[in-house]
Amino acid sequence: MDEKSTAFISYAWGGKIEKKEWLRDDIVHYLSYEFSVFWDRDAIPFGEASDDVISHVLAERPIVVLCLCDLAYLASASRVDSGLSSELAMLTQIAGSEGVRIIPIILDRECIGKLPSPLTKKTYLDLSALHARELPLGDAALAVATGGTQAQMAELLSSQLSRADIRDRAEVYFNGMPMKLYGSGSTHEVRTVHGQYLLPQQWMCESSNWKYMLADENETYHPPKGIWHWDHWSPSRGMCALGTDACSAFFPGRTGVDDILAIERAGMLLAEHFICFVKKEESFILDSDDLVRVLINHGGINALDRLLPSLDEPELVASAAQSS
Repeated sequence: MDEKSTAFISYAWGGKIEKKEWLRDDIVHYLSYEFSVFWDRDAIPFGEASDDVISHVLAERPIVVLCLCDLAYLASASRVDSGLSSELAMLTQIAGSEGVRIIPIILDRECIGKLPSPLTKKTYLDLSALHARELPLGDAALAVATGGTQAQMAELLSSQLSRADIRDRAEVYFNGMPMKLYGSGSTHEVRTVHGQYLLPQQWMCESSNWKYMLADENETYHPPKGIWHWDHWSPSRGMCALGTDACSAFFPGRTGVDDILAIERAGMLLAEHFICFVKKEESFILDSDDLVRVLINHGGINALDRLLPSLDEPELVASAAQSS
């Protein structure tokens, strides 16, 4: 098995998060999938001279050095007696060598244009928007370390910020309109958090896609009485109907043509990634967190974007709350 390349994390203690333990849980964890990661708190034993250890690691090839540039980094780099100042002097000696990549990662936008040597002319990755919102940095750090291009990184960051925006909108919406669905494993009745049966939406009863099958009746499927089918199996048409009606219950004010298309898409994803994992004799609880997780993680972000009101549409949130 091939040995892993080395990823060296250059950073400064201090700043907003004094001990920066988030590095281990976020960046170090992600990089460890592909790299042998050098982070001084894990890699320098007691009794060793830190400069000697760092110099030895920086001699390894190939090596990618990720410089996490925040205001504390600039302050530490400017002090001639600091460990970071000594580290940057070593990086200056190897900058431009074969097998060495030094990548400044911007955590505070104020750092742009003020980076110390040897970072001044390096193409940097700006993660300040993610960092300011306390979003995970690990995916981006791993992507750039493994050779992601500027176009690929821009797409990744845009996607991550879009997901965060969707989550923010979902949090506002569902705080104003709490909803849960409870499915009984014994009766297959599905009820809302208010104890009402989950009945087919009017638009489903009028839709050529759904109206004929909604009238079917058997032991575990009779939608007009709030009885729906599920099983730990490939999602059936009946399970897709349950997913669609369930999704519609979370968005009672959305009945336009494009809304219905989004709800049907979301309903299929719920059937594929939630409902079909529940055994026939098992009960389930479906809440807004489950809904958002399924849609964001399984290709339904556009449907969710369509169905959620924007943050400047509070009247839609209030309307949904009244409908529930």
